Amino acid sequence: MNKYENMGSIIFPHVFNDLTDCNGKMSICLFGLCCPTCLFGIIYQKIQLGSCLTGFCKYFMLQFLISAIFTSMIYTIEWDMLYSKEYYYENTIRLCYNNNNCTNNFDDKQLYDNKCIMKNNSDICDCLKHPLIEQCEFNMNKLPGIMDNLFGDIIFISILNSLVLFMSMGLYLGQIRNKIGHKYNILYNSRYNFLVHCNPCTNQCALCQEYNTINRLDTIITPIYTVQSSKTLY
Repeated sequence: MNKYENMGSIIFPHVFNDLTDCNGKMSICLFGLCCPTCLFGIIYQKIQLGSCLTGFCKYFMLQFLISAIFTSMIYTIEWDMLYSKEYYYENTIRLCYNNNNCTNNFDDKQLYDNKCIMKNNSDICDCLKHPLIEQCEFNMNKLPGIMDNLFGDIIFISILNSLVLFMSMGLYLGQIRNKIGHKYNILYNSRYNFLVHCNPCTNQCALCQEYNTINRLDTIITPIYTVQSSKTLY
């Protein structure tokens, strides 16, 4: 008789627990939902791939590096489209104050009310006229279109970030799930393992499933109580 076959009320160890099986294991479900990185570290150690800290760091760094790359892309676009121009105007105006001891008694609101047209009788330093007019024209004419384009670019990069992150998690965690299948002789499908971890709605559930399955199989394969050889298991 196969040593992994039915042992009383215990289900077959050749399959993973049900994906949504949280009955009696609510603490593990909450742990996986709130801190999947820590749960993965525990699984990583249980299947003897390394320490819990190593698994934790790999899971965290995978998410961190991908998010950091796309976040830097967003900041670069924001700088090129918006902040670099604002910095240029503000820096030019500040230099005018510092180099010419210029006192700005000019109300910027008048310039915007006049649609960026500077009146001849305006009390303002000569070095301030050009940058203030350029800043006004930028804010009134170009800024609305830039904000629309920037908003669209941020949405596109955020969606791309999510897709790359989900696929990377599916590939890495799917491979770890395959190794669990090899170690415990569990029937598995590598494409399903990828999809179950690629989907953000099932990723944490899959981690909880793997943890519960490992605990169950470890209990069966390494019994808590010694079984006498004279007894037959049915």
